[in-house]
Amino acid sequence: MDSRTQRSGMSRIGRFGRALVLIAAASTALAACAGPSESGSDAGEVGTVEFPNWMWSAPDNAPFWQAMKAGFEEEHAGATLTDDVIPGGEYQDKMFTLLSSGNPPDLVTPFDPTLRAWMGAGLLEPLDPWLEEAGYDLDSFIPANQMAKGEDGKIYGVILVSNPRVMFVNKRLLEEHGLDIPTTPEEVREVSEQLHAADPGLYGFATMSASAAAFPTYGELVPIVKSFGGDFVRDGEAVANSEETVEALEWIKAMHDDGLIPTGQTELVYREAFAQGKIASLVVGSFIMAIIAEKNPDALDDFIAVPLPFGTERTSSANGFLAIPKDAKNKEGAAKVVLQLLQDEWQRKLVEMSAQTPARPGMTPEEYVAENPWFQTVVDAVPNAESVAPSGVEELAPSVQDAVTRHYQELLFTDASAQDVADRLQDELTQILAN
Repeated sequence: MDSRTQRSGMSRIGRFGRALVLIAAASTALAACAGPSESGSDAGEVGTVEFPNWMWSAPDNAPFWQAMKAGFEEEHAGATLTDDVIPGGEYQDKMFTLLSSGNPPDLVTPFDPTLRAWMGAGLLEPLDPWLEEAGYDLDSFIPANQMAKGEDGKIYGVILVSNPRVMFVNKRLLEEHGLDIPTTPEEVREVSEQLHAADPGLYGFATMSASAAAFPTYGELVPIVKSFGGDFVRDGEAVANSEETVEALEWIKAMHDDGLIPTGQTELVYREAFAQGKIASLVVGSFIMAIIAEKNPDALDDFIAVPLPFGTERTSSANGFLAIPKDAKNKEGAAKVVLQLLQDEWQRKLVEMSAQTPARPGMTPEEYVAENPWFQTVVDAVPNAESVAPSGVEELAPSVQDAVTRHYQELLFTDASAQDVADRLQDELTQILAN
């Protein structure tokens, strides 16, 4: 019997802190935990708040949001927070269609690339009246919330989660094969070669390798490119064929063409494979630990977080925002959900249940970091985490994402060189920015 088998389940739960306890409890034990509410208790007036989302079924988000739903409906008797599921890969496009048609739900969760586009199109409602009444302003939130400030100075969203990308590593898998944690691109490749040679079912690294939607593809690619020192757009200028960006693309293409990353897989597939011990490392946000807690809880102690190994301290952060559409039918009810999220209790539970960085500074429980030292790597990455949105032209994010994704697929699935792909992408991005 190995040492992992000998550890008790309660020891595992203690190591991951409150997260596993609360995940196991789900929402039933939390219905009475809503606590004081900035939104008051005007029962009977709140009604139904429509909030379709992918998070209702995602293992890293569902326990927290089911608890939020229970707390909201307990606080406001007769109210309903809907929990219809929309797949993550379809969400941003579907919401834009509903927003543009004037028939949106009451709450939406744009990430920063789409937030600016929706703001620029006049599709979102300023949150200032509700935030000011509850005592919040822009300085109440982490710096990433600056993305939600419009040219009119108003706030159009609050951070739901901020996810700086770091590299999560299955330390046990590497140790079993006599391998060290890689700290350079060359070492990542070497680990991948040795693992795959030892067992064709094992991989040292994974990233997007399927024909997938633009939003997740772009989100997976950007932190790797930034860590190499590159960008696709910087300060409003196309830089897709810079030396650093080409180097990143060459590295990914070589890993793909040599069979050193699992092929034909989207991020949902290879994240689960990582949780099951089939992949040694991923560039991902801290939410991966909640996925591991749900998929393979006995292995939690096998995983650690380290800085990205691609040459610089730069990384990206995919920031999810909670926003109210301009044409929402129940803005007051939606605002009460926003304000509940911002309460101390729920900000701390977000960390404990979803392993993600909350909107308000100082809300990460010290005991959580003590019990989960890997989270300190995430905290340390925040100052170097740039928005995943194209800098200087955030409102053009959908067009930039689409162009990058099409050319990335050309990189993977044709014989085109990284330089040729980068040059063609540079020309298209230059045209997009000029128009």
